[in-house]
Amino acid sequence: MSHNITRKSLSLAVMLASGLVSNSSLAQLEEVIVTAQKRAESLQDTPIAISAYTSEDIQAMGLIDAKDIGAASPYLQMPAYPNATNNLALFIRGIGNADSIVLTKDPTVGLYYDGVYAARSTGLLSDLSDLERVEILRGPQGTLYGRNTMAGAINFINAKPTGELGFKQTLSVGNYDSWRSVSHLNLPEVSGFMAKLTAAFSDRDGWVENEGANQVPGYDYTDYYKKETEGYRAALRFDGIDKLLVDYSYDYSDITSSPPYFQYSGPTGGTTLSGAPITNSFSDRLKNTRSPTGGAQTAYYLPDSKTKVNGHNLTVSYELNDNLTLKSITGYRDFDDEISQNFAQSFGSAGSLEVYTKTKQDQWSQELQLLGNAERLEYVGGLYYFNENGDQKERQYLDRASVDQMGIYAFDFITMMPCSDGTKPGPICTDFANAAPYYLGEYKVSTDVESWAAYGQATYTPNILADKLDLTLGLRYTDDQREASRTNDGWYANSFAPGRTDSSKDRFDYTAIADYRWTDEFSTYAKVSTGFRSGGSSRNGADFNKPFDSEDLTSGELGWKSEWMDQRVRFNGAAYYMRINDIILDYLPDPVGSPQLVESFNSGDADVYGVEIDLQAAVTDQFMVGLNYSYLDYDFSNVDFPDGTDHTDTTELVWAPKNAYAITADYDLPVSIGLVRFHLDYSWQDDQFALANTEFGKVEVESYGLLNARISLADVEMGGHNWQFAVWGKNITDEDTANYLIGATATTYLAPAMWGGEVIFEF
Repeated sequence: MSHNITRKSLSLAVMLASGLVSNSSLAQLEEVIVTAQKRAESLQDTPIAISAYTSEDIQAMGLIDAKDIGAASPYLQMPAYPNATNNLALFIRGIGNADSIVLTKDPTVGLYYDGVYAARSTGLLSDLSDLERVEILRGPQGTLYGRNTMAGAINFINAKPTGELGFKQTLSVGNYDSWRSVSHLNLPEVSGFMAKLTAAFSDRDGWVENEGANQVPGYDYTDYYKKETEGYRAALRFDGIDKLLVDYSYDYSDITSSPPYFQYSGPTGGTTLSGAPITNSFSDRLKNTRSPTGGAQTAYYLPDSKTKVNGHNLTVSYELNDNLTLKSITGYRDFDDEISQNFAQSFGSAGSLEVYTKTKQDQWSQELQLLGNAERLEYVGGLYYFNENGDQKERQYLDRASVDQMGIYAFDFITMMPCSDGTKPGPICTDFANAAPYYLGEYKVSTDVESWAAYGQATYTPNILADKLDLTLGLRYTDDQREASRTNDGWYANSFAPGRTDSSKDRFDYTAIADYRWTDEFSTYAKVSTGFRSGGSSRNGADFNKPFDSEDLTSGELGWKSEWMDQRVRFNGAAYYMRINDIILDYLPDPVGSPQLVESFNSGDADVYGVEIDLQAAVTDQFMVGLNYSYLDYDFSNVDFPDGTDHTDTTELVWAPKNAYAITADYDLPVSIGLVRFHLDYSWQDDQFALANTEFGKVEVESYGLLNARISLADVEMGGHNWQFAVWGKNITDEDTANYLIGATATTYLAPAMWGGEVIFEF
């Protein structure tokens, strides 16, 4: 059987190669320009494991928001934060931060908007409509990108004003009463000034209805997974003075959403704290909220979540001479985030836990770059400053049944005194029979982060080996200082006691690369690089005074870049080994009874290794195929948990599938009125752990695959405009698999099949 499969695979490869050769004059792959090394260069000339999505890719694949990119890329996992759908965790090569909303714990993947670092992923690009390109840099980027990029970096590069009058409008509708409108207006150049305006709006109903016989008029029962966005972007460019280029942009996003729905998927036969029997466990995606104590449709109190994001970017470039450019990048970003989550009795014995989190964050950064070149030498040097301030409040509630069973009192939110009347109206201190919670308390975390850095990187081509060898060395010094404090208002049982932490760290990171071009189409490189993630505090830990230290990583990578058959096949790849020291792990002391307690700590080391492959082929002038594949494995050593025991054999990397791949296929069929385009993409990922500690049992998400499709009729000329008509579908097989777990019983599922139609016109 296996021999037959092998022969069939070889036959298919021979047929594909024969087709490529026989049509070698028909098509070539387009060159992709990236700025991963702070200067524009071909992706094939960049000795970095990198993948890029152009604006054409984003449109063809129907990538609407950042989460779509995570679903399409096997190298990038983006699980949604449990309390909000508009905040994503980012993992590359098995390294990331699941608590992506927590201000006292930094990410491992750097996000950059036109060169400006964004410390948090809250509201991450609610719409991708204005992008020219997305670059995903894999592996530590500590030299050029700095702190918190030990896993990699993602560059979002927006399209610049063209200086010519132009307009583009996208309108789409779909199931769940969804609609989307995106408008782009380019204004003509006036005295060296150019401008581009973008407005994006969208709305989609939730796909889990939150309703039941227990609903009370006047209370909020938002459906789970709803999303409404409003966004604006203004971009200005000035090039009216010789050698000077100025770019300024402002972006604003307003998002109204609701969180994921966690349904109970644990054992039956037990009882809740109130003594009610658990009779129902839900192992398939639900369309309505239901209670595990009886299985009836049950409404859960849930207000809307609201997020507002602002961003300013000013980039000024000046050519000092033909070989030297000075660049200044100034960025300011802030967001206000209010999220509400009702875990809908998904923890079983813990009753219905409700969480409200309010976050205010602002950041300011300034970077100066000097980019130059001389004979056989290219270099970049820079100075960098970053400051972040944030306040985060969290309130938690329990239903009255749980509170009564625990023998505690609810507290009035305004006076902080025990409620005198258990049926007092309002969202606080109301009888659970009327679906309102008891207030447990509020804690607040404040942070202040300040970081300085100086860096330099140079690439030298020695006058040997026919100029085929490039040698790159880079070094960065970082001084990182941070303070954090936590206060509370008399939290029940003092679960989140007050505390304070501070730290001051300095560090050197380096990069060394040897890149050899065997031919104009084939090169190999060897790379050693380092990176680190700043330390911090356990926002949801029992002892805030106990900080965790920074973790650091050293990576070795061997890679190749190649094009074959007259640039009709592009085959790139990398094999890597990474050593993580003092790895930061999350530990749930009680993943069933009190899953809100999360301890973050340094423990042991991890060895991570893998292989990544990127393959693209122009089979004919009309038919393009692509394959991206990732293999990852790891080992832990010396893992000591806060409970004082060795957990080396029971610790796993979270959101690190062993195998993951994505396949794309595009076919263009010319017709008399335009061009019919067929697009298919399928992404698959292996089982993944959602919790590092398996001492209480494995918390594991099963493997799943997603199939998406888009068919469009493009380049249609009507009324002097260019039109495109399309129909699309996401998860068209309606894959019904769990995609997130908390502890042993709380589970969310993949979104159901989504479909719609789209019209685009431009002039």
